[in-house]
Amino acid sequence: MSEGRQYSRDEWIGAGVLIVIVMVIAASCWPSGSDTGSSSDTIDSTELPSRDSGSGVEAPSGGLAVTASRFTEWPFTVSAGVLRCEGGAVTFEPPGGPRYAVNGTAKDTGYPEIKPIWADDETLGNGLKVDISEVLDKGLSLC
Repeated sequence: MSEGRQYSRDEWIGAGVLIVIVMVIAASCWPSGSDTGSSSDTIDSTELPSRDSGSGVEAPSGGLAVTASRFTEWPFTVSAGVLRCEGGAVTFEPPGGPRYAVNGTAKDTGYPEIKPIWADDETLGNGLKVDISEVLDKGLSLC
C-alpha cells in the first residue's frame, strides 16, 4: 500500500478558513425561532413583570424591556431600557435616550455607539468596560 498524500500547513489552514466561512454563512441563513415570527422573549408593556414596574420603560411590540435585575452583570450606566433585534442589528434604548448599537451590525446600520452608557469595569480598571455579552446574547435571541 502507498502512503497518503501529505498536506502542507498552508493547505490545512486554507481548508480550516473555508470551513469557518461556510459555517458563518450557514448560521446567518439558518432560521431562528418558530415560523410564526413570534418569540416568547418578546413582550409588550402590558406583560411586564411587577419587578419592572416603575422603571419607566415601556416595551413596544418587538422589543424586550430589560432591567439590571435580569442580568448577572449589568453593563450600562442606566438601570433599564428596551432591547431589540432587527435583521441581526441588536439595539438598546434607555428611557428618553436614543437607540444605541449593541453589536457591529447595528453600528454598521447607523445606530450610535453604546459607549456613552457602557459602564466601566471597576475591578479591571484602566477604562475597560463591563462585559456586554449577556445582553448581546439576549438581544440576538430576539432576532
